[in-house]
Amino acid sequence: MKSGNTSYRMLDPDNCAMCGMCLNHCPTYKISNNESESPRGRISIIHGLNDSLLEPSESALKHINSCTLCMACETVCPAKVDFYQLMTDARNKYFKDQRIIFKIKTVLISFLLTKNYIKRFITLVVSTLNKKPLNKINKKLFKFMNYTQIQDKYAKINYNTQGNIGIFTGCASNIFQSDVANSCVKILKKNNINSEIIKNIECCGSLNYNSGRIKKGIKQNIAAMKEFRKDKYEKIIGYASGCSTFINKNKKDATYQDATSYVLEVLANNKNNNFKITNKNICIHMPCTTKSAEIDFSKLMAVLNNIPSLKVFTFEDNYCCGAGAQNILHNNENSIDIIKPKIEFIKSNNIDLVLTYNVGCSLNFINSINLKNINKVQVMHPITFLNSNLV
Repeated sequence: MKSGNTSYRMLDPDNCAMCGMCLNHCPTYKISNNESESPRGRISIIHGLNDSLLEPSESALKHINSCTLCMACETVCPAKVDFYQLMTDARNKYFKDQRIIFKIKTVLISFLLTKNYIKRFITLVVSTLNKKPLNKINKKLFKFMNYTQIQDKYAKINYNTQGNIGIFTGCASNIFQSDVANSCVKILKKNNINSEIIKNIECCGSLNYNSGRIKKGIKQNIAAMKEFRKDKYEKIIGYASGCSTFINKNKKDATYQDATSYVLEVLANNKNNNFKITNKNICIHMPCTTKSAEIDFSKLMAVLNNIPSLKVFTFEDNYCCGAGAQNILHNNENSIDIIKPKIEFIKSNNIDLVLTYNVGCSLNFINSINLKNINKVQVMHPITFLNSNLV
């Protein structure tokens, strides 16, 4: 993606050799065994659409939409096909042909999550409903939505701190993981680092870019990058790994770092950090964005393994959980099917807590855990967990 202007060039899908090495790495192919739900199949569909051999019908576009953009296919592709750009280009080119309900959902979710005044309104509503006796209404509302844990861990973001480390909250994570921003400030403060939470950035641009509204996404990304380049901060950190992935693709300087990565470095560099005894079984989910967000998963494991009495599990597979690229919104049944093995692992190993640093993954886990009635299991960002256990 070129962040300096709002134009783009659609990639040529001819680079794909159709070898099929990607098939067994694709989460949607694994649950469907359908060629059209594989990277190779999707490239064939894009070929057909571009050459006018296929109509941009609902049946054709649903396979483009169902891709989670996990990019597992890119890691094994011998031709090094830029599948991410192929998919986002195709979604952009054929967005006008999508079903009305798809377009309404996409535009509405962007509006609700990226406009600061809307986020402030949602914050006011949720914080009001969180107070007694209105909290009973709030619990019923979120139970209906299968997201009860959001209400339970909701925290009003404290913008009244000052420091030379700027914390970027993102859009969805600003609302659904508000506790992480405050936890980040507290961990850094305990390590003699002053930070502040940035108010004025609506979105990094990934929400719109990944759903096919490329120009809108680029425009938001340019605005975010301008804020990041201001001289006010020594470093910008963001705790949503999806944002970090998108920003890392487009940043022009070294001032941005994923917050999980930064916090782990800070904790590792200060040998005086100690943790409480924690008798829990936790399982760490490694989101698809781990590598592209530049998070060292081994460092997280090392820190967690130093917490007394904590038993740390990892999922048997490192496949996508199914939430990516708004699949949780547009293809919720797919998301639930893809995450099933992880939910079964949680049940069979008596897991108390799942840690993940991607907001979409977090919502998918919460939704699926509640659907399976294993409500004792909490889902939490690693930064929040580390802060709650840091002495």
